[in-house]
Amino acid sequence: MKTILANLGFILQMAGLFVILPIIISFLFGEPSATIALFIAAVSFFALGFGLNALCERKELGFTQSSSLIVLVFILLSIIGAIPYAYINFSEGDIFHTITDSIFESASGFTTTGFSVVPNISSLPKSIIFYRGLTQFIGGIGIVLVLLAFFYPEEKLADFSRSLGFTKNQKIKKTFIMILCIYSLLTLIMVALSFLLGYHDIINGISFVFSALSTGGFAPLGDITTVATLFPMNMILIVSMVLGAMNFFMLAGLFKRRFREFLKSEFSLFVIIVISAIILSTVFIKISLYDSTFHVISAMSTTGFSYLPLTQFTDSFKMLLIILMFIGGASFSTAGGIKIYRLVLLLKTVKKAVVDTITSKDNPIKLFGKEYSNVEIIQTVALVFLMIIIIIISSFIITLYGFKPVDSMFEATSAIATTGISVGVVTPSIALELKWLFIFLMLIGRVEIIAFLIIFTRTKQPKPSA
Repeated sequence: MKTILANLGFILQMAGLFVILPIIISFLFGEPSATIALFIAAVSFFALGFGLNALCERKELGFTQSSSLIVLVFILLSIIGAIPYAYINFSEGDIFHTITDSIFESASGFTTTGFSVVPNISSLPKSIIFYRGLTQFIGGIGIVLVLLAFFYPEEKLADFSRSLGFTKNQKIKKTFIMILCIYSLLTLIMVALSFLLGYHDIINGISFVFSALSTGGFAPLGDITTVATLFPMNMILIVSMVLGAMNFFMLAGLFKRRFREFLKSEFSLFVIIVISAIILSTVFIKISLYDSTFHVISAMSTTGFSYLPLTQFTDSFKMLLIILMFIGGASFSTAGGIKIYRLVLLLKTVKKAVVDTITSKDNPIKLFGKEYSNVEIIQTVALVFLMIIIIIISSFIITLYGFKPVDSMFEATSAIATTGISVGVVTPSIALELKWLFIFLMLIGRVEIIAFLIIFTRTKQPKPSA
């Protein structure tokens, strides 16, 4: 347990460093209440982080310990990250509603979901709006960093490292820095482009790009119709959402001009599915080409930006978006969902079952240059099955509060896929217990249900043979 807490302390310190940015902005805009709120959050991150590091010894983690770490990371980020919201008290209820709404907003940000229970976004201080976008960047990039640094052992990263030209002696921390640098560079490029092309609200521009690259979906404005439909931000958002849904290693490979590997990755399938969904929605559901393109990419990348009144659309369009949200983006991306490679792996598993039955042999599955073992196939099947079961149960619970079955399924899928597109179920006025249900769905969607279940098992990880 001490090892888990020590590593947790390191991550909390990193989160505290990020919070310094909105503190600076609060000074620039003269927002004393926001300054105090953000300062308390930063101090809390640093104090707990340094305390855990000082009291505990940081060592390499096993798989079970890593699962516990990743769950604890997002729970604590959500709780401590709720301090600024609770301090400025945007909620319209008693202390229990204030705490619930604050944790909901924080969890939605750090899990990159994008659901919001803030009654009026424009009433928030500029620095808090920036902080909302930043939490998505921390959670979106953070999930990749935690997965790389702790959750996956070195041997599972070897193939990816070699594809980038890394040597065997290079450390995970160098990969940590590379990820941070590339996403930060992409953020700077997109914000600079938006400014040069005519969008001069820097704070909102940064918040939009943070949300799109981290596939979060928090918008700094209550109504994003103008931003999402007019040049230049409409193109900036679409490109940023696609970049956020891409495999980090393939994205980094583009900087080394590894175009062939990129085209053979999950990105090709992402494009095929997106184009197919756009054709379906424009030809059969009669949605305009641009509206269809924006919302299909928003759903598939699990970003969650939306400017259409989805409550007015047919159930067929909602079901299409449900499928896209459930699939999600590429592995090792900031996107949620089951990930594209798992979808393909499931399809190949059907073929494998037929071929194995005929040949009475174990024929391995190869996908995107990697061979998958039967254990990995079983894990994939179990994860997809469990996600479907959780969606069904959650949808049933939501329908008990008077919502239509399709809308309930839409909202449950949006939460567990960390998308955040809403058909009107998630509002500031929904029942308190439903807010906690969505908090739970967002958290397990971000850490993935298998990691959540591993921490409750008593099965011990075998020690590696000498």
